[in-house]
Amino acid sequence: MIEYEELRADIDRYLMERFKYRKSLVYLTIDNVITTRRNNRIDLYLRIRKVESLFPPDCLIIARLGFSKERIGHGTHFLRFLTEIALKYGFRHIGIECTNTKSAAFAKKLGFCSIDGENYTISTNNLMSHFSME
Repeated sequence: MIEYEELRADIDRYLMERFKYRKSLVYLTIDNVITTRRNNRIDLYLRIRKVESLFPPDCLIIARLGFSKERIGHGTHFLRFLTEIALKYGFRHIGIECTNTKSAAFAKKLGFCSIDGENYTISTNNLMSHFSME
């Protein structure tokens, strides 16, 4: 668990700066899940997976990502940040788990590939290339 504490801290700093929180918002569970404490503006649940499952190995999997204000760029901004962090910590893929209609459209817009119709993945290098072309 300690190996992912720096990753948790980086995500916490990002959310505190972006959303002007004064207190820590993010914690790491014993089963390597990074999640936010209950609040009304951000809902994040991020799985850390080093072994292959439905998703490729070395994958940060977004199980839940929501913002109280939608369609103003928070999701894209967070994915750009998450891509940089993934590269920093040696994760080669980012996944989005159990998508709904909105999140599937978001994934496709960013170049994610469907695994099975409701789960999506992309390599961090491909996502970085997508952002560099914007």
